[in-house]
Amino acid sequence: MMQSINLFTSGWKKGTEDDYKLCYSLYGGSFMTHPDVLLFLQERLNFTPTYSVKRDKDDKFLGGCCTWGGVFAATGSDAQKSRIDFYPLNRDEIILPLHPDLKTSLPFRTKILSSLNCDKTRNATLRFNSQRAICLAKGCGEDGYSSSTKNSRRRELKRFLNAGGQFLDQSHFSPEELTTIYCELYEKRWGHIPGNKKEMLDMLMSLRDMFFGYVLLFDGKPCAFQLITKAESPEWVCFDYVNGGYDQQQDSFCPGTIVTWLNVKSAYDLCAAQGKTMRYSFGKPTADYKDRWCYRSPLGRVLAI
Repeated sequence: MMQSINLFTSGWKKGTEDDYKLCYSLYGGSFMTHPDVLLFLQERLNFTPTYSVKRDKDDKFLGGCCTWGGVFAATGSDAQKSRIDFYPLNRDEIILPLHPDLKTSLPFRTKILSSLNCDKTRNATLRFNSQRAICLAKGCGEDGYSSSTKNSRRRELKRFLNAGGQFLDQSHFSPEELTTIYCELYEKRWGHIPGNKKEMLDMLMSLRDMFFGYVLLFDGKPCAFQLITKAESPEWVCFDYVNGGYDQQQDSFCPGTIVTWLNVKSAYDLCAAQGKTMRYSFGKPTADYKDRWCYRSPLGRVLAI
């Protein structure tokens, strides 16, 4: 009942899965709000989605959102209890498919609304949100990393390649091969095997085109890999660095730094070629190294209507 009242008072109406897909194709979003990702999760975690849409007086779609049980999809305590974290995706930021000129109130609360949506949302604020933020890669243009930083990364890569190293796009590997590579390098880096091998393989097989990045090899053996998801929008591309691993026996080459540079540079070049903004997320600001690679983008809090 309360959900219906909130929808009514904020001008949102119930929609369909196809309505939401159209809104996303028009206005974009993030990986965790992508229709294909939501469908994948809903089928495995047994959630029933509710779609809400906003239209103008001519019945044109201005925005959409998907909820599970009265909260934004893939968020909240019920999603947590469903073991959603076994699936390799970042859930640190919500980007909703909203028309860039839309001013609206959102009928559902959250503390992780993207700054892209926050200034369009009447009942959202960047204040009073415990300084929540995500770390976005600075980029490789004039306003990104310094010349000295870029030169250092190029020297490290050249040294690695001259010593017999190589890198291959992750698309060269099958989902089974990539899952094995990830799990083995994760264990070498963190000292234990990840507990979500089955879920990772399922996600790689089902959403293959939504993964991105390179595998680093030395003497023909994988030595570094980062699991990165990708979601394209009309104005930007979202890359989410989920986790990774590397072989510490190759520490003298700084494989973690090299693969990070390759991935960020490749993402930047892809976006530049398409005339889109790169949103390459390292997730929450939980480690000092993220501040060397990133700037912080604040998250908004949606208040009750």
